[in-house]
Amino acid sequence: MKSWRSLHLDNISFTSADNFTHNFPDHFHEEYTIGVSVKGIQKFDVQGKSLVVEPYSIFLIKPQLMHAHYPIADLGWSFKSLYLSTDLMKYLLKDTAMKKMNDHPILIKDRDLYQQYIHIHTNKLMTDDALLADFIRQLSNTAIQMENNTANVLPEKIIAIKQHLYEHFNQKLALKNIAKIYQIDKYQMIRQFKQYLGVNPNTYLTIIRIQKATKMLNNGYPIVEAALEAGFYDQSHFHHSFLYYTGVTPGNFNKRY
Repeated sequence: MKSWRSLHLDNISFTSADNFTHNFPDHFHEEYTIGVSVKGIQKFDVQGKSLVVEPYSIFLIKPQLMHAHYPIADLGWSFKSLYLSTDLMKYLLKDTAMKKMNDHPILIKDRDLYQQYIHIHTNKLMTDDALLADFIRQLSNTAIQMENNTANVLPEKIIAIKQHLYEHFNQKLALKNIAKIYQIDKYQMIRQFKQYLGVNPNTYLTIIRIQKATKMLNNGYPIVEAALEAGFYDQSHFHHSFLYYTGVTPGNFNKRY
């Protein structure tokens, strides 16, 4: 898997992989993920549903949406992805209906949009603002037309606990203390958290830390410093967690091709 980061337009990140066989466990991204399937078949598991992503398909996943994906039959999968911040998406989609979309993933098979995406990805280091905005708006319009589901509403305490994990991501997790703060039984909290978000609080916190470490590595932090700042105090644990969630080691993640 190869990765690039454009200093243009709020540091858009790009990835590309050929015949990739890594199984990505439940995780989420803090940015909008927009990708295409180039070759092979991938399966996405998200919110109790399974989506089969075939070649020439475009997938859009909103920030913090828990999902897992893996190639079918271990045959490998070739794909391209780009990651856009929420601020950039708001800028590109101003005066559009994107804000009305719910949190379900979007899967679209459209050859014209696919070709536009490939053009944008091919010219990733010289991103054309107008072409990117036009693509995003077309994608949004297509997605809105397809949208016919409603999102699950999270209980207020689960929202608060989720926010707590974000605000204290580099601190030791003490579920007993968190449960006390939000006046909920610890085991009930764990069950509800997993029910609504797909993973337990400890796993969710690890994913947040991986996201934070990823951003720091992209910004030039040394691996050890990024791990510590993100809340990993065991380098071996950081290495294995990073590999588990990204498919590459921390040392290889930030290499440029």
